[in-house]
Amino acid sequence: MTPAQGRAVLRQMLRKKQVNMLLDVAVIEHFKAKAGGRGYQTLINQALREAMSREALEQTLRRVIREEIRRTARVA
Repeated sequence: MTPAQGRAVLRQMLRKKQVNMLLDVAVIEHFKAKAGGRGYQTLINQALREAMSREALEQTLRRVIREEIRRTARVA
């Protein structure tokens, strides 16, 4: 590993925090199979990020729909 690669790995590690958590065996097996054995934790992280993004999108859509309903109710 070159020094530049080592710094890149270190920067990546600094943006993450190690945690211990219990996951269902089926969840771990699913992600391991999907990743081919290595990198399954990265896939779990990506799935969690996607869930966060969907939640934010859902909240935004609900807010917009509520605002639109109020606006059309005032016009009617």
